[in-house]
Amino acid sequence: MNSLFSSDLHARSEYNQSKPKLMFFGDPHGDLDPVIAAVERLRPEATVLLGDIQARRPLHVELRPILDLTEIWFIHGNHDTDSDADYDNLWGSELADRNLHGRIVEIAGYKVAALGGIFRSKIWDPRQPIEKAAFQSSDAMRRTMKREERWRDGISRKHRSSIFPADYQQLLRHPSADILVTHEAPAVHPHGWQVINELAEKLGVELVVHGHHHQNIDYLGEGLMTAAAPFRAFGVDMGSHLAWPLHSQGRLESDGLPQDLLDLATQVFGAEARTWLDKPHELLDGQTPAAFAVGGDSEKVRLMLNAIQHGGVV
Repeated sequence: MNSLFSSDLHARSEYNQSKPKLMFFGDPHGDLDPVIAAVERLRPEATVLLGDIQARRPLHVELRPILDLTEIWFIHGNHDTDSDADYDNLWGSELADRNLHGRIVEIAGYKVAALGGIFRSKIWDPRQPIEKAAFQSSDAMRRTMKREERWRDGISRKHRSSIFPADYQQLLRHPSADILVTHEAPAVHPHGWQVINELAEKLGVELVVHGHHHQNIDYLGEGLMTAAAPFRAFGVDMGSHLAWPLHSQGRLESDGLPQDLLDLATQVFGAEARTWLDKPHELLDGQTPAAFAVGGDSEKVRLMLNAIQHGGVV
């Protein structure tokens, strides 16, 4: 499919612009306060965490303030198996059944497919044919291990965040989806993977959203993809979010800023101006500087930018 939006998705993008259907959050690494603040402000129907959650307490405890405001869904990242606590606070949480990995689930009216974890060459180097993978599934790996090598009678904790061919192929067997969320990036990223593109195209998705690389990036807006590409792709930074549908039919929040404020941000941050403007800030009650300015207090954002420009602390 070559168009940026199908007629169905385009119609939904024009509906209820002020309240997103979905919000995707970049790698929290234990800091879930920006998630809570943004959800309390924007009230999305559903929230998806893009991995590397590393909740400091069970996830349902960390997110208790917003459990009645939004549906919580997640995929895991490589750091979610760094320690027993990282693992248990996610997979041992009352929200463990909201792990989207290897599934397609209808969420807020969209069919969302998901692939958590990362590629590790000891399991599968996706630059090689899938049949050459060292292990096709976690069960196949477990069968090769001695009992004393196992963790909780299964594969090692580390490799519970590795992508196995069976996980990938399980998604390939589904007929279609609207959105693909991954921890790894598609091939358009310098450290991305062609197999993510192939999965997205096979499922016919029109949106790919990933975490992992701690970078806010709109690949179309940055000129790294064209409108003729089969899907639109975004990377979401730690502490940031992507609201979907996008405001103003595909525009970012920072697109609505007064030109002089956007120019000032560009003077201060250069190519990273929009990243700063579209990232929630604790001094703005968890709002992004762009949203705060458009909401009527552009002067506070201007003062912050001037302080940064002249070496002040913000």
